Amino acid sequence: MANRNRSNAQHSFETPLPPILAGGVMLAAVFFASVYWGPLGTPMLRRYATNHPVAIASISLFFIGLATIATKWLVSVRQLAGLGRAVKALQLLIDEGHEVPTLRRPEWLLARLHGLSASLLNHWLIQRIVFLLDLQVHRGQQASLESDLEKLADAEAQRQHDSYSLIRIINWAMPMLGFLGTVLGISQTLGQLDTELLATQQQEAMNQLTAGLYVAFDTTATALVLTVALMFLQFTVNRLENRLLTRLDTDSHRLLITFLAIGEESDRQSLLAPIQRLCEEMVEANVRTCQQQAELFARAIAEQESRWTDRILTVTEGIGQQFSEMLSQSLTVHLARLHELQQEHAQYFDSRWKQWQTDMSTAARQLHQQQQALTKHTSALEQLTRGTADLKRLEESILETAVRLEHLKTIEEASICVAEAVAVLATSLEHAGIVRGPVSVRPRPARPRSASSPTPPLGQSSTNDQAVDPRRSPATGSSEQPKPGKAA
Repeated sequence: MANRNRSNAQHSFETPLPPILAGGVMLAAVFFASVYWGPLGTPMLRRYATNHPVAIASISLFFIGLATIATKWLVSVRQLAGLGRAVKALQLLIDEGHEVPTLRRPEWLLARLHGLSASLLNHWLIQRIVFLLDLQVHRGQQASLESDLEKLADAEAQRQHDSYSLIRIINWAMPMLGFLGTVLGISQTLGQLDTELLATQQQEAMNQLTAGLYVAFDTTATALVLTVALMFLQFTVNRLENRLLTRLDTDSHRLLITFLAIGEESDRQSLLAPIQRLCEEMVEANVRTCQQQAELFARAIAEQESRWTDRILTVTEGIGQQFSEMLSQSLTVHLARLHELQQEHAQYFDSRWKQWQTDMSTAARQLHQQQQALTKHTSALEQLTRGTADLKRLEESILETAVRLEHLKTIEEASICVAEAVAVLATSLEHAGIVRGPVSVRPRPARPRSASSPTPPLGQSSTNDQAVDPRRSPATGSSEQPKPGKAA
């Protein structure tokens, strides 16, 4: 509630701008409608109000200022009418609070004021007292009551003076618009003046010129008249507000100074109050000094930081430029060295490539020679293969020959057996006396018994045994003659 009243007290003697502008525009619209279509449509009003757009603008500004003055007059009249009731209600509360201790009177009176009706709380006197009491309660001292009242009165007067800012602007703008309309009218008249008509018909040309000037000077006259009227209205309302302000100052001083006066029990506090106030002022001064020093220090740090940043940027740019130059030189030397190395390696690779080509040619020739030798060896191997086949056929023929030779040995043995048999037969014939004369018998040579030679069957004797057995006589016919097949 205290904050709301404080806010209302700060906006006393002030009028909201949007409603005033809306009201002024509405009044201007009603006036021009009455001039064009209503009872105010007289020739004089149409001449001075609608002859030029500048005049219309001046009249619109006049109605806005008139709405402002009317609003302030209504507010002032309402405040003056309610001032008696506010003073009476405040006096009753002060009479009831004489039994309250002096140090607790601000808090008690503030609490009782909050219980008043809304119409009384909206009065400027009650708002000022509520603001003052709230300040006293929060500050905790009453020694500076008179100075607080004076500060509040000065603040009210300043707000009352500032509330006429729009009126002062309108009072300045309307004559300027009138002069502007005059200048525009003269310029338009001179621009439309016909020189040929001025040379031939001077009277008619002068009539046109005076008609144009007549319209041009009417705008200035209208603006000046409206400005004078608005200034008189402002003076009247200003005197009414000054009277209201004076009564507010007088009543607030008369009622509060006697009620909130400091008694004997608060003498010690009144003596300590200046010291406390001085300490608070010193603390505030120290706080402001610290804030200023902090701001200066922050500004110095910011400036130094900007300098360091600029210096770092400069050094960085220099280092970057030097590094770029050094890098360019190093890259140039490196590129030259790479070019030299590339040429050396190219020469080396050319020589090596030529050597590799020579070696590959030599290897190709050797490979060709080896291929020819391999071809020769292949031919030799083919011949050897054919020789092997021939050898195999020869071996087979040899084997066949060997088989045949075995058969020849058998035949030879058979022939020897036949010869032996013939010799035995001759011997037998000789013994028998059939054949006379000795017959020489050549014994058969002994041949070794091999695994391949057949063994005579059991019970048969060899031809030699039969040939040399003299006890057998051919005449007896007991012995059998050997057969060549069995001997073999």
